[in-house]
Amino acid sequence: EQTKREFEHTMASSSKHVTPPSLIKLEPDQYGQRHPFENEEVIAQGLALMEEEIAKLSEEKKDGVFQAEKNCPELSKSNEHKLMFLRSEMFNADLAAKRYAKYWNMRIELFGDKAFEKITLDKALRDDGAALSNGFARLLPSKEKAGRSIIWVDPSRLDETKYTRESMVRALFYIQTAALEDESTQKKGVIFMCYNGNNPRFEQFDRKLIKMWAATVRGVMPLRVSALFILHTPYLFSVLANALMFFLGEKLQKRVRIPSNSIEEMLKHLAECGIDREILPTEVDGGVSLDQEKWLAERRFAGK
Repeated sequence: EQTKREFEHTMASSSKHVTPPSLIKLEPDQYGQRHPFENEEVIAQGLALMEEEIAKLSEEKKDGVFQAEKNCPELSKSNEHKLMFLRSEMFNADLAAKRYAKYWNMRIELFGDKAFEKITLDKALRDDGAALSNGFARLLPSKEKAGRSIIWVDPSRLDETKYTRESMVRALFYIQTAALEDESTQKKGVIFMCYNGNNPRFEQFDRKLIKMWAATVRGVMPLRVSALFILHTPYLFSVLANALMFFLGEKLQKRVRIPSNSIEEMLKHLAECGIDREILPTEVDGGVSLDQEKWLAERRFAGK
C-alpha cells in the first residue's frame, strides 16, 4: 500500500514538470527510483525541451553556462553532456536545466579558472594529488547487478593536515565524474557505501567537509544517488546519521540502508540488493583489494 501511494505521488509530481510527450517511466525499483524508457525520440525531445528551459532561466542563474559556452563549448554545448542532466532528473527538462546551470556555477566556484579544462588528473585536478591519493572515497571497479556504480567511503582515512577541504571536494567531484563515464550509471545511479570498520575517530568525521560535498551533489551533479549503505555502524552513529540525513534530504532518507554488523548477515543483505561479495573490498571479506595509487596511475596513463 505504501509503495502504491508513493508511486501515485510520483506520478502526480512528475505531471507538473516539462517532459517529452513520448516518455514512459517504469515502476519504482527497490530504492524507490523510477527509470525512463529511453529511445532516440525521447532523447531528441528531451534535449529540445531542455534548451527551451535553459533559455527561460535568469541571466544570474545562467552566468556559469554563459562562461562555459564561451570557454569550453565543445563540452558544455554537447548533447552527451546535457543528456547526463536529463537522465539525472528522469527527463524532467525543467529540472535538468536548473541542475545544468547550478552545475556550471558550482564547477566555476570549485575550480576557478581550471573549471573550463578537462576534469582529468593532469588538467583540472593537477594540484589535488594529496586529496586524490588519500582514499577517503574510492570507485569500486565493478558495478552491482542493475548497473549502478559503487563509491566506497572510509572516514578513517580523513586527515585534514594533508589537504584542504576544497581540494578534497574537488577530488570527490573527480571520482563522481569518473563514475559518470559509464552510461548505465548515468541512467541507474550510484550507491555510496560508508565503511566504518576501521574505527574512525570522532574528530575524523569532518562535518564541514560532508556539508561542502553534499552541496556539490544535491541538485547539482548529474548524479542519481540510489542508496547509502552504512556498514559497521559506529558507536557515535547518532551524530553521523543526523548529519547525513540532514544533508541528503527527504527523498534520500528513504534510501539509507544499515545492514547488520555481522559480516555474513551484511553480505547476505547486500547480495539481496544485487551487490555480490566478489565485487566488494576485502575489508568486508569481498574479492577486491583496493589500490588507489594503481587506479590513479591507470587513469592518468589513459589521459583521464
